[in-house]
Amino acid sequence: MRLEIESIDIKDILEGPKTYAADGVLSINFKELEKLILKDPRIKSVEIALVKPGENVRLLNICDVVQPRCKIGREDADFPGFIGRIQTAGSGRTRSLRGVAIIVSNPGTNRKEIGVLDMCGPIAEKSPYGKMKNVSIAPTIADGVEERDFEDAVKIAGLATAVYLARAAEGHAVDEVEIFDLDIPKIDPASPLPRVAFYYQMYTPQFDYLATSDPCFYGTHVRTLTPTILHPNEILDGGLVGWNVVKAIDTYSIQNHGIIKELYRHHGKDLNFVGVIGICANTEPESRTRCAFMAANLVKNVLGADGVILAKVTGGMPHIDLAVAGEECEKLGVKTAIFTQPLTPFGTLSDTILFNAPCLDLIIAASATFERTKVPWKAEKFLGGTAKTRIFCPDPIVQYAGDPVIDIEEYLLPGVLDCTGNARVIVKEY
Repeated sequence: MRLEIESIDIKDILEGPKTYAADGVLSINFKELEKLILKDPRIKSVEIALVKPGENVRLLNICDVVQPRCKIGREDADFPGFIGRIQTAGSGRTRSLRGVAIIVSNPGTNRKEIGVLDMCGPIAEKSPYGKMKNVSIAPTIADGVEERDFEDAVKIAGLATAVYLARAAEGHAVDEVEIFDLDIPKIDPASPLPRVAFYYQMYTPQFDYLATSDPCFYGTHVRTLTPTILHPNEILDGGLVGWNVVKAIDTYSIQNHGIIKELYRHHGKDLNFVGVIGICANTEPESRTRCAFMAANLVKNVLGADGVILAKVTGGMPHIDLAVAGEECEKLGVKTAIFTQPLTPFGTLSDTILFNAPCLDLIIAASATFERTKVPWKAEKFLGGTAKTRIFCPDPIVQYAGDPVIDIEEYLLPGVLDCTGNARVIVKEY
């Protein structure tokens, strides 16, 4: 499978009478974009705004961040299952806009844990999205629409906006072409290079809102997904998208998956990348054990891997999934590397691992998900909410977006932490 991502660097964005890109400037017709979003009858109205680095703006109720992308020559293939028809993602040519992101907010959300981003100050310094030119969209719910149904509409609005903006750059000079060319069946089994697979937890149902899973994989949820072999290009090219709530993961991060891209960089040089095992984390011991045996079997006996990187989504129970799956891989002679995150900013790293198997002796700890940070910054403008919007922090703290100081856990700051290996935060024990 061969995927070519043609990237165009966007240096500025502005509102204009026509949506197009020229000389690195993206002009957007708000009325046309609004009309596109309002095609969905579940959406009554939408607030659209442009925000740039250095502006004293606080974006609230963020449920996703998306990089503008579209398929070239295949208009039915964008984010298959969500926008395009069901088909395998990951091949052909994709146009991608760099330096710009769509910030998707749900101003009427009832979820407590929801993303916050500043375009200046301490949060902007931490998050890569605070340094980008951003298109903020904030839809409102139509009368009679169920809450979870509307959340799906908001997700699709963000993806549709991404495609709309990327298509507007047709004819613009390309700044870089990345080629992801991996023909797994033809990888030479006699190669002296070690064969390395990637075990990727794509979702965990432990945070399902209103007992309903968020669709994220080809238009559906993965709550009951057993270990499944995926081509890495499917993940990079829209087969998988972010959840409806920012829990250290979003669509932009998945589109630029750090571990997958790093494995590609090493492929054919000091290892052979032999594929991805996609899986949903488990909440029950029986299903956890079943999936661990199935994943280890696929890694060893189908992909023929000598080593595997195991990465988790946020949450505590996914830690145990990693441990059980890792142990089963080691029993089959497959060397493991576990990429995980501490669950508390307090204590020692060993306090937060939640497992102690001697064979799991290579553990990479990054992104202290629940690290608390106080942000002494009073915003002047708010998008996706108001100064009275509640900012989540564990009780007994009650705080609002307009407060001069907010106390927030870093997993609610989009782009600061993620589960794909792109996080700019490392964990050290002193």
